[in-house]
Amino acid sequence: MLPLSNTMTLPKTTPWTLRIFDALPGSPSAIGLSFAAVLLIVFFVVRTLFDGGTWSTAGDLRLALIHILLTAYTATAYAYLLSTTKKTAQDLFSAVKHDPQWQAIADSVGTHLRWGLILAAGLGVLIDVLVTDVTTVGSEPWVWSETNHDARWMRILGPFFSAWMSCLIYVLLVESARLSRLSDSIRSLELLDLEPYKPLVRQGLTNALLVVGMTSVLSLFLLEPGFIPLLIRTTITFAVIAWIGLMLPLRGIRKKIRMAKEKEQAWCRQALISARNQLKSGTSGQQPIAEIIAYQSMIESIRNWPFDNPTLTRFALYLLIPLGSMFGGALVERGLELFLF
Repeated sequence: MLPLSNTMTLPKTTPWTLRIFDALPGSPSAIGLSFAAVLLIVFFVVRTLFDGGTWSTAGDLRLALIHILLTAYTATAYAYLLSTTKKTAQDLFSAVKHDPQWQAIADSVGTHLRWGLILAAGLGVLIDVLVTDVTTVGSEPWVWSETNHDARWMRILGPFFSAWMSCLIYVLLVESARLSRLSDSIRSLELLDLEPYKPLVRQGLTNALLVVGMTSVLSLFLLEPGFIPLLIRTTITFAVIAWIGLMLPLRGIRKKIRMAKEKEQAWCRQALISARNQLKSGTSGQQPIAEIIAYQSMIESIRNWPFDNPTLTRFALYLLIPLGSMFGGALVERGLELFLF
């Protein structure tokens, strides 16, 4: 890894997806739903004009719709993640002492090395090509004359959503590491008031939710034969990424909390020794032993990780979302079979 001073001098750019996202009106959910609606309208209009779906199977239609949902979701989630990390850095403005190192990290949030994004996107496209080759049975996936309308949409949208998915994971890891370094630059921390650092917890939960949401859409592939072994491995991988997304932004503040606790606990030990010696000598102590012990217990009860049990419960519930998505997808599949075939 390059030193911080060197990486900051490399040219960075604001991803074009974020620039478009910031220019659009409405909430992130509205933008994502609108994108999906436009893709669906174009898909069915072209489908009707092309062959009316007469050459397509129910499985092809389901897979094409999943590709549309993944394309809309990954693009929106990718841009939203970039946007929220910038806001998190701004929310930490009052909690972090401003110095050149802090300012350099804060200025880099939301911008990325162009070659890094290109490599991430290229890796995603490569994975899509390999998965398509493995899961396509009975035809050549990249021979246009052997594919129907729905399969062609899959071949077109697959590289796009795979590129956005890879960029999403890349940005999640890079931005989380930046936020960790940002909190690591805090000069002093008040253990009894960790509220200023709650934006880091919210960002960690946002990271996890975006990854789980992506996994939920991918879980719809479980309805198709041949995808189950691949999807099980993918789900496990994304669960690990979601956990990393939750914890990585908090690594720096965890270090600061641990150091502050060690400092306070050292003070408590010295205060207890002093109070004990005064008690033995018969002189009146300024600090009663009971108060020192109570304060020491309070310091020990502070978590090194700045989140509580409800945060962990929320994360566990996030991991159950793909299961609900799979059941919902089964109902949609039955509806498509009834109304379209």
